[in-house]
Amino acid sequence: MKIGIITVSNSELVSSSSMNILSQICSSLYKNKQDVLLSNVVKSDASNVGESIKYAYSKCDATILICENEWDKFYMCKKLLCDLFNCKIENNEFAKKNIDEYAKEMNVPLQKEDASLSQMPEIARTIKNPFSAYQGCLCEKDDKLLFMLPLEERELYHVFFSSVLPFIISSNKEDLKDKTYILRTFGIKLSDLRHLIRDEIRNKYSIEIICSEKLLRGEIIIKIKGGTRSDAQKNIVSKVYSKLLPYFYSERDESLEEFIYTLLSIRKLKLSFAEDFTAGALTTSLYENLENANEIISESIIATDDTSKVKLLGVEKSIFKKSSIDYSELAYQMALGILENSGADIVVSSCGDIKEGLLTFAIGNAEGIHVFNEKVSGGLQEKIKLATGMIFFHLIKKIKQDDFHIGNKTL
Repeated sequence: MKIGIITVSNSELVSSSSMNILSQICSSLYKNKQDVLLSNVVKSDASNVGESIKYAYSKCDATILICENEWDKFYMCKKLLCDLFNCKIENNEFAKKNIDEYAKEMNVPLQKEDASLSQMPEIARTIKNPFSAYQGCLCEKDDKLLFMLPLEERELYHVFFSSVLPFIISSNKEDLKDKTYILRTFGIKLSDLRHLIRDEIRNKYSIEIICSEKLLRGEIIIKIKGGTRSDAQKNIVSKVYSKLLPYFYSERDESLEEFIYTLLSIRKLKLSFAEDFTAGALTTSLYENLENANEIISESIIATDDTSKVKLLGVEKSIFKKSSIDYSELAYQMALGILENSGADIVVSSCGDIKEGLLTFAIGNAEGIHVFNEKVSGGLQEKIKLATGMIFFHLIKKIKQDDFHIGNKTL
């Protein structure tokens, strides 16, 4: 399940303890095989919040909207949900009951404004918050989920871990229908892939596992017949996930290029390339596999000649005067050059010794540039295609791990 998290706050910096809880939320979702594609802090302006909600809802299976505990902001967000779902806001008896119980239990008087807190979108189900009058809610439509939760630290922690996380996990529960899972991997040969999950392939539950691989791009299809014991399903699938985790990038039928587009477009980020070893293959591969590749590509420079690297990317001439080229330094300087000149959010460079199959590439942004060294084999075109896959796979990992510190980018 792909999940987006939007935090509505006017604070320039959400408190460190709140950020710690948000980090725990993301971590718990990842541990339970959920994919967090988006985690943004949005200022509580109606147009900004509304646009962010619509964007996340269109791209994700579940959206978690977290709002500061102020009645006017809460009401604004609920009205925006009504706009999204084309429904009206109305008094919710369950929310009112929860609020009255809270007031009685804590012996606190309710303010006039608190009456609006019992109002919810008409399609919403209340999520109980026993610690204040700010009740959560769940809107479910077209097989998509949208949760709204309070931001106050203790309340957010309780409501998410006691109600939201279990619901997200249970929404994936097995039923009597046939199930098909598709896992996409990179970096492991077919023979090693089959050996790694040999016990799961030979399972006794008639769960069929089909593996294929081309140029280290692997596809694992898990077919489960309806009526198979749910514990057996969960056991087999979780073991396959666990064993393939170092190579896994997506649980959908999508290529590396398609997944990169999803990760970047939902964050409104752009890439720039400085290519030597890959000779334009990174850019070409995106355009060949994506209709809207131009939406995520800012600039691409193919610099296979030393002079062009100096002229177009600002690489120091001294690098080429040494007896042996320091490819790590070269990749770094190429990435730095394209970063300074292109204005892209993320940059990628490639260089190395293609005859020997020694690939060096750099991935980074203004926060820092990471350099990698890999080995590829085969004919010339095979080396380039393998290098392209390796670079895209590392790029995906860096974005998903938020090594660029873009997860908390404010819209």
